[in-house]
Amino acid sequence: MSATNIPIRVCGPCHADLRLGEKYGLPADQVPSYEESYHGLASRGGRQQVANCASCHGVHFILPSSDPNSYVHPDNLAETCGKCHAGAGTQFSIDPVHVLAESTPNVVAYWIRAIYIPLIWITVLGMLLHNLLDLVRKTRDPQPRLRRPPEHFSVKERLSVPFRVAHAVAAVSFIVLVFTGFALNYPESWWAGLLLLGGEDGELRGLLHRVAAVGLMGAFLFHFVHLAVSASARRQIATLLPGTTDIREFVHRVGYNLGLRPEPPAPVRVGYVEKVEYWAALWGTLITAVTGLVLWFETFTLTWLPGWVPEAATVLHFLEAILATLAIAVWHFYFVIFDPAVYPMDTAWLTGKPPFSRAEERDEVISEDTTGQQQS
Repeated sequence: MSATNIPIRVCGPCHADLRLGEKYGLPADQVPSYEESYHGLASRGGRQQVANCASCHGVHFILPSSDPNSYVHPDNLAETCGKCHAGAGTQFSIDPVHVLAESTPNVVAYWIRAIYIPLIWITVLGMLLHNLLDLVRKTRDPQPRLRRPPEHFSVKERLSVPFRVAHAVAAVSFIVLVFTGFALNYPESWWAGLLLLGGEDGELRGLLHRVAAVGLMGAFLFHFVHLAVSASARRQIATLLPGTTDIREFVHRVGYNLGLRPEPPAPVRVGYVEKVEYWAALWGTLITAVTGLVLWFETFTLTWLPGWVPEAATVLHFLEAILATLAIAVWHFYFVIFDPAVYPMDTAWLTGKPPFSRAEERDEVISEDTTGQQQS
């Protein structure tokens, strides 16, 4: 029998049976807690080398953990775990394995869930409401916009080539990270099997995820190097610093969308929409990069960092990935695709210049006289 089938087909039927559990005192959460662990996720994804039930508990000599001869007795855990993790019990501590997420003793992981789950709901619902109001207002009371600039008018460049390169690499890397990352957590789903990302070739999924992670971190490193060597880039990013004007613009925009103000906010080159996107992207990338590296180099993590770090990093990495994915889908995609001011797409990420309608909205239109000179 395949090693990946042992938890479900060999051990699972008895451990999941209520009558057997009551008769022999078998805990009912052993299989579900294994499936939620790193070993379980890797096994469900098709990895043959990962530890299964027999790896720790044995095959024909399975004893309760209270028996001194059991492989999982506290006195024997270092030897059992050390077969795969050199230094277990000496260089790093051995934490409980069969623990469900909702009953984890890890205080840090508990508070991460307690903070992040409400934060995800509040943030995403707030974005949905904000964008829905904006869409309804622009649909019912559209501003007269010119889709093509008149003669002698052009649009200022918004994104230089280095900015567009960093954005392109980050965008592709992010999409691959989202697909492969959720395929790791839900390997049985139909979409996880696309491109061999699930089933018997889970190794490819992990490889693609790590390659995309390097791509995303490389894009942001390139971005910061660009800022370090380019004064014009630093001036442009300086406009993304938040201020009280963003609060006034937000309040004015919401009031206008609710019909409480007759006119939209005055045109601004960089508003709160772009600032939220930029700083959220930096924050999300920092969190997922740090936690991802902690999980990637698990031997270093187990040897040098406290025992609560791996589980806390796993929880934070997953929840931040959910928040980042929903933020991109709800906030970013609306303003670059579905916003009536740019529909069907804001082309700044390709050409460096936004559509004329968005440029006019932000006062980024340049008039050119017949001699070719530009006038703001």
